[in-house]
Amino acid sequence: MSDTFDSDTFDPRPAAELLRDAYRDGRPFAELPEAVRPRTMAEGYDVQDRLLAALGAESVGWKLAIGSHKGKRSSGVGRSIAGRVLKDHLHADGAALRMPHAGAVTIEFEIAYRIARDVAPDAPVVPAADIVGETCAAFELVLSRFFDRRAVGWPSFAADNSAFQALVLGPAIPAADLAEVARSLVVEVDGTERVRAVTGDDVTDPLAALTDLMAVARERGMTLPAGSIVSTGTLSVPFDLAGPGRITARFAGRSLGFTLLPV
Repeated sequence: MSDTFDSDTFDPRPAAELLRDAYRDGRPFAELPEAVRPRTMAEGYDVQDRLLAALGAESVGWKLAIGSHKGKRSSGVGRSIAGRVLKDHLHADGAALRMPHAGAVTIEFEIAYRIARDVAPDAPVVPAADIVGETCAAFELVLSRFFDRRAVGWPSFAADNSAFQALVLGPAIPAADLAEVARSLVVEVDGTERVRAVTGDDVTDPLAALTDLMAVARERGMTLPAGSIVSTGTLSVPFDLAGPGRITARFAGRSLGFTLLPV
């Protein structure tokens, strides 16, 4: 992040408390009041840190957003935007999930990594592939505390834990099979094909996304602990689902699925 800020003039607590209440009540709102709204990505991440503390939530890793070539270019941020994967919102294949309110949830099939070793913020910079211990399939469910997460600005998006709601972690995939995963991917809702893989400038490079996270961690003074999960951004065309259904991804002779329950 190239943003600079004076920590004496921005207090992340008021924004974090508003977002905490929205998490707990399941009631989204339009935007943070201007007086407490983060103005830079650094301030957005400060609010995110305070939000996790206010929730008393344990993090088991990170999710990344806006990581495609097009997303990085059009956002003005220049890299993927990070959020935390919360332990209580991490689920296994076949999970049945209920959302906190009736708004549409965005479904994304992603590639997730497990970090092989601790990566300290002051450690020598290494290629992202060097810290990958395992590669897995995953579904991220994106559901913001804002009515329109795209309208509030990227610092507020980051403050809202980058709109993370849940992660469904699936089977391990050999790294050599990733091209076949993208080629063969079909995401179904109740047995009917809904989307396939993104193409062109909408494609996210998973290792590039992990590299972005490593850069954020260095700047924020964060260690990436061994065993952490990093979900790297959507491989499928994202779609919104406002009602219940059974969501299944089929790819390279494997599958991953979950059920979305009525609110």
